[in-house]
Order: sequence, then C-alpha cells, then structure tokens
Amino acid sequence: MRPRKIALLAAAVVAVCAGIVFGILSRSGDRPEIAGFVYPEPKTISPFKLTEHNGSSFDLDALKGKWSFVYFGYTYCPDVCPTTLAELSRAQELLEEAGLDAGNQYFFVSVDAQRDTPQRLAEYVAFFDRKFVGATGADEALTKFTQEVGVLYSFPEGRKGKSYAVDHSSTVALFDPNARLAAVFTSPHKAEEIVEGFRKILRRRT
Repeated sequence: MRPRKIALLAAAVVAVCAGIVFGILSRSGDRPEIAGFVYPEPKTISPFKLTEHNGSSFDLDALKGKWSFVYFGYTYCPDVCPTTLAELSRAQELLEEAGLDAGNQYFFVSVDAQRDTPQRLAEYVAFFDRKFVGATGADEALTKFTQEVGVLYSFPEGRKGKSYAVDHSSTVALFDPNARLAAVFTSPHKAEEIVEGFRKILRRRT
C-alpha cells in the first residue's frame, strides 16, 4: 500500500473515531441526532477562495445568507460521488416539497482541479440537479478549506494524464447562513436521513 494511502487511511480512522466520540457526546446534550454529527456551536471557517464553474468566487461570502450543503469529490469518481450527488438531489426535491428549500444552496467541490475544468464541472453538476454549483481551485486553497471541514483526500504518486483515482472521504458539510460549519453528514448518505437531520437542526434553531 502506498505511504500516502496509508496516511490517508490512518487519518480517516482517527476522523471516524473522533466522529463516533463526538456523536456519543452529542447525545448527552441538546444536540439533535443526525446521520453524522452536529457541532455544539457552529464552527467558524477561515477565509478561503475557490472558483465556481460559472466564474464566480466561491468563498465565505458565497455561503452567507443561506443554508449550504457542500459535497467534496471529483467528476471522474466512479461510484461514491455520483451516488451521493443523486441522494443529495433527491434530498433537495424532498426539502422543496416540504417547503424547506427556498433558502438553500448546494455545492460540489472538486478536489481534482487538474482534470475538473469549469466546463466539465458545469456539465457534471447539471446532470444531477439544476441547483447544484460546481467549484474548485488551486491545491493550496483546496487543502486549507478541506482540512478545516474535516475532508481528506489523496492523489496517487506520479499522477499523469487522466487515468488516476483520488482517495477521498465522502462528506456532506452543512453551513449555516452565517457561513459557519453547523453539521456534517457521513456516509452512507440517504436522502431521507439528510432531510430529517436538516429538519432537526432547523427546529433546534427556532
């Protein structure tokens, strides 16, 4: 096994364990139980700057004013990314039917800017949902943002061309209208569980 893959696996194990502990602790307080975990206090994220597929800036300002669901992956992902985006699209439909989607936005952040051009991102997200917006950026900016959110990813050594896989965690991050990280939904993702978790978080805020 490659050293970087071993490091990613080790970090993932630590993250999972931390999430389990976090989940156990959250049940002892007034935090709602969801398919993932809710931060006791929304987490402030440091400034970052990526670019949306339409050329607009994807930064803290882009997250303000609305609830934002953000999923991380890459367009060449053969399985977990399309599966999760399909579930997130279904969650969007269910929230819309329930009258809970008017102020929401949905982002797909690609960690593979080398292959995921703006045009490819635009075509990819449109396949899943009209509301989805793709975004990516320089490796340094991506690393800074993903680390704060708790997303892990790793490229194979000596990657060339377009035939390589990216190891990455499958996380749907939920940001509140103040651009703070409010919760994280962990895999396997199910639309109904995302919707129910979001309902609980909204009830907690009222």
